[in-house]
Amino acid sequence: MHRLASPSFLALAVVLGAAGCGPAPEVESPGATPPAVEPVPAAAADTGRVYERTVAFLGTGTDSVFGAPWLLSVRTGGETVRRRGRGWFLRGDVWDPFYDEQWETPPMRAPWRPLPHGPLRMVVGEGDALEQLSFVDGGRRLDLALDASRAEWTGRRGETFRFLDAGLVLAERRVPGIALDLNRTHQPAEGPSGDWVMLVSGDSLHAVLHTPLHDTALEPAVWRGWVHLDFRDLPVSSLTAEWTALRAFDRARREVPVGWTIGSADGTVQAVLEARSSILEAGEGEGPLLPVDGWFEVTGTFEVEGATYPVHGLLRHTQRE
Repeated sequence: MHRLASPSFLALAVVLGAAGCGPAPEVESPGATPPAVEPVPAAAADTGRVYERTVAFLGTGTDSVFGAPWLLSVRTGGETVRRRGRGWFLRGDVWDPFYDEQWETPPMRAPWRPLPHGPLRMVVGEGDALEQLSFVDGGRRLDLALDASRAEWTGRRGETFRFLDAGLVLAERRVPGIALDLNRTHQPAEGPSGDWVMLVSGDSLHAVLHTPLHDTALEPAVWRGWVHLDFRDLPVSSLTAEWTALRAFDRARREVPVGWTIGSADGTVQAVLEARSSILEAGEGEGPLLPVDGWFEVTGTFEVEGATYPVHGLLRHTQRE
């Protein structure tokens, strides 16, 4: 079952359509699938992995904030491959969870490949490169086009992070921006895959910082990541992340962060961030504290190599019992 666009999402589509500046790019083949993957017997499937593909868009050069993170997750290990696709739309400080659907497919040799389903469409190019994600349902449509790559990094466990030029097309208007394409995997027993944040400062700085596989907690956590600074790539490690401000999230019966400091012990790298808007969901559980899953839009400053940059970004946040 999928959750369709909310009324505010549709109203915005009408407004942008009236101010459109050109036709939306055509999807090469609506509902196109990646190259065919060969089904394999369940017994030959791996013993169980969680694959996470996130494509997070942040608009640049506009008077209003536009964002659109998509999260495609896959879990293997049973008789079927369990898949889930989710999409959120941010305009100003209003978040709309316009898409959420779960489905199953037979075990495959490459289960991590993204697959379209229902209103979720995609265009896949050479080398399985994801070129476009689309939400299409009747007369409602949202396209995210991925263009040239700006920077790419690979982590210690094979996770990949790519910054790309991108455009969000909504009701015939294209909003320019930047997208982070993130791939990572872990075993279910390792728990959630941890928080991360993408930060942008014009064309000068693009950064991604992430925590290793563990539950985010109040005690300091070691983060690492990369900074793309004036056409140079700078790896950063041994960063300590602290929550500097909290607020109550009553539905989960716990507190969530609304302020962060992420930096090195010597102060040469430091991000100071605060939440501008958020969308949070409380999960199910038997304990007094429920899981939390959501997104923050953040603003703040990023200091590196003696210079301080104003930054804007998206922060992925989870908490578990």
